Formats: sequence, C-alpha cells, structure tokens
Amino acid sequence: MKTLILVLTVFATLHSWSLPFTSDYDEDIKNCEELLEEISQSKCGKTALGLLKNAYLKIGLNLSKRSMKFEKTNEKETEFEMTGNFMPSPLLSFSLGDSYFADSSFGYQLGGSYFSDTAFKQKITRGNNDKSVDLLTYSKMTVFAFSPTLFYTFSREDDTPNNAFTAGLGLNAGYSDVKGTAYVTDDKSNSACYNAGSDFIKGTGSKLAITENCAFSAYDSGGLSYGARIYFAYEYEKWITELSGNVHTQDIENGYHFSTYDMSLSLSRKLSF
Repeated sequence: MKTLILVLTVFATLHSWSLPFTSDYDEDIKNCEELLEEISQSKCGKTALGLLKNAYLKIGLNLSKRSMKFEKTNEKETEFEMTGNFMPSPLLSFSLGDSYFADSSFGYQLGGSYFSDTAFKQKITRGNNDKSVDLLTYSKMTVFAFSPTLFYTFSREDDTPNNAFTAGLGLNAGYSDVKGTAYVTDDKSNSACYNAGSDFIKGTGSKLAITENCAFSAYDSGGLSYGARIYFAYEYEKWITELSGNVHTQDIENGYHFSTYDMSLSLSRKLSF
C-alpha cells in the first residue's frame, strides 16, 4: 500500500515539475498526497487492496550449490549426475504476507518464487566413492514455483516483527525448464564407459576415455515440477539472511526422471506494498 502511494505521489510530483513553480501548485501536490493517504486508509481502499495489504517482494542475491540427478523413467538407476560449485544468481520471490494462527508463533504464507542456475560438472559415482569432472557439458534449470509455507517465528512474543528469526517448511509446485548436455557415465550396461568412469575415480583413467566410450545425451524439456524446501531466516529491518535447502523433481523428455537438490545462502531486501 505504501509503495503504491509513493508511486502515485512521485508521479504527481514529476507532473508538477513540468508546470510553473507557484504556491498554488505546491498546495495542489500537498493536497494530492493527503488525498492518497486518506484513500488508502478508507474502507474502500482497504477492501480493493486487501490481498496486497501485507504482500511483499524479496529481491536479492542467492549463493547456491546444486546437484542434478537423471534417472531413466520408472528405474532407480542413475544415468548421470550434474553438479556445480557455489555460484551467485538473482533471487526474486513474492508473498501475500505472513499470517499467524491466533496468537501463536506458528504461521503460514502463500507466495511464489523464481530462480535460474547452471551446473558445469559431472559427478561420477562408484559405490561410496565419487569424483566431479568437467567434460564440457552443462545443465541449466529455470523454475517458476508456487510455494505455500508453514513457519515458526521465535521472537514474535517480543513484538519485534522487523527483527526476527524464522524456521519454515514449504512445498514447491510449478513450472521448470531443464536443458543441457551430458555423457551417460553411470550406465552399467555400457561396460567400457562404466570402467572408464571407475578408472577415473581411482586416478588411473582420463577424461578422454570417458568421452570416447560413454554415450552423449542432449536434453531440453519443460513441464510441471514439484518438491519441498526447508529454510532458516533472520530478518533485521527488512533485510533477510536465509539458509535453505530445496528439492525439485520432474519427468522430462528422452525418458529421464530429473531431480535436483540445492543448498543456498541468500541476502535479500523485503519490499512491502
């Protein structure tokens, strides 16, 4: 609400700059600001903007490390896995506001989120041993998700809503787009490829042996995905530091079942309406 009033006020102010600077126009702008504030506090204004009264955006920077696992549909055997280092990416999410159950510290929020990131290494696994290698392949993931969340705020009883520690658990449901390339390094039916990967983990093989013996796969698919998230956040004067873990899963083209896991650390600014 305050953001809307501010935008309208700025518009009115800019309009006044194009007119002669007289006391009459200064008075008009002052009256305009008072009118907008009065509308926002009226029953009509609160009803019209009821859904946005407590809504807010979170805009910031996310530092995340993601693992992307690909399995043949209806099979539990992993074909290949992509992994990345901690990489920065933009963060954007929207919430209709924090709602509490009566006077308790438990609450919920309805909102959505967007993120996109890329992994450039493949993770080869043999039993309890694994090793990451750059084979000039990549996997990019973009997600638009609806994210209902249950949370607990530890300092609500202190009446400090702008200085609070929160833990939450939520669901992710929406659209995800997955594209990239990979060598099918974990297919046991291809003994030459599987042995090349085993040798590489032991330190006796090379990347060239993997690229020469393993099948190459390219994929580009979008569709519905679902998952879950857990997070711990600290808010101070509308600045939020958050540590979170997310999972997503989706059936994609070429017969793969895709799942992703990430650990993220983010810093964002809450912008209220």
